Amino acid sequence: MTTPPPIEKILPALLSALATNNRCLLVAQPGAGKTTRVPLTLIHHTEASHGRWLLLEPRRAAARLAADYMAKQLNEKVGDTVGYRVRGESKVGNTTRLEVITQG
Repeated sequence: MTTPPPIEKILPALLSALATNNRCLLVAQPGAGKTTRVPLTLIHHTEASHGRWLLLEPRRAAARLAADYMAKQLNEKVGDTVGYRVRGESKVGNTTRLEVITQG
């Protein structure tokens, strides 16, 4: 198994793709940081005026756990910079910049 490239190496290409297309599908092996490291890096490297990032997670439990983990990385509560919205439950606020959502 090869080691994934550091986020810093793929960040310029990712930001360029997002600037051109306004959306991006990131495919990488498990454990590469798609769910937690990349979104936090993106909100760190973009202006607050950029709007709200949406991160699609397939399951409600995964969405809640990912949002909780990222909020803890920022020493915040869920609903501040990072929040989530799943069927029947929402923890987002006016300052939320990254919203973890499920398809439903």
